[in-house]
Amino acid sequence: MKVKVASTSTSCLDYYQEKHDIDIIRIKLLDGDKELLDGKDITADAFYQKLRENPSWVPKTSQPSVGEILTYFESLVEQGYEQAFITTLSKELSGTYNSALQAAQLIEDKLKVTVFDTKTVCFSEGYFALEADKMFKEGKSLEEVLERLNFLRDHNTIFFAVDDLTQLVNNGRLTGAKAFFGKLLKVKPILQVNEEGKIVSIDKIRNIKVALKSIADYIKQFTKDKKFYAHIVYAGNPELLGYFENILEFELGLKNLYKAPSTPVIGAHIGPDVVGIGIFLQE
Repeated sequence: MKVKVASTSTSCLDYYQEKHDIDIIRIKLLDGDKELLDGKDITADAFYQKLRENPSWVPKTSQPSVGEILTYFESLVEQGYEQAFITTLSKELSGTYNSALQAAQLIEDKLKVTVFDTKTVCFSEGYFALEADKMFKEGKSLEEVLERLNFLRDHNTIFFAVDDLTQLVNNGRLTGAKAFFGKLLKVKPILQVNEEGKIVSIDKIRNIKVALKSIADYIKQFTKDKKFYAHIVYAGNPELLGYFENILEFELGLKNLYKAPSTPVIGAHIGPDVVGIGIFLQE
């Protein structure tokens, strides 16, 4: 059965250096009355440069509509696909999962669509799509792919630090932050994408570089000497990125990790000064 794998644009697959044929379902960045497709009409570099040049700029985002996703599914039918496998960012962070699910139900008589909530974001989300695509190309069944992805979903996390929490707090992406708005803006917390797919604060540090160094301890606690795959996520601050890379090499012996820039849609919610690490435990 011919299967097409697709992922949402927040998967950072636009910036993945190795060739792939995973389709991208694009979330929109709203700049005034302009609608910009994430990763297509505006790149990560262009977005963060504009954010630095215009600190008062408050971009908003918009998930793809059910109709837009349905149109994409109809195009797959026209191309001869019988099955589609869609990975999305956490439904706790966006309504894209629900939109894709509704669109899938509207076309179920023509196309078998599986919509998979990765419960994560950034390149960690993209990793699920890459793994699914690889397995389908190897001839694995849907059940085998789901078994593998369910394992990955239960054994991964993201730790990251943010220098300025204003955007995360204002847009509600940081769970439980509203009541502590004043306090949180004065600290540089360590945040985690937890098993429910929510962004939660797990520690509060007064200095961003100390926070990044503390992430090394959380990595050790999470991995517990198990084998793991890791990648770096970052948003628009080369200095913090370089500092974090040095910490990972000195504290954990991790070097030459793949670095995935956060997409404009992600940046609209987290701001330009973010660095972290995505981790997948191996079986």
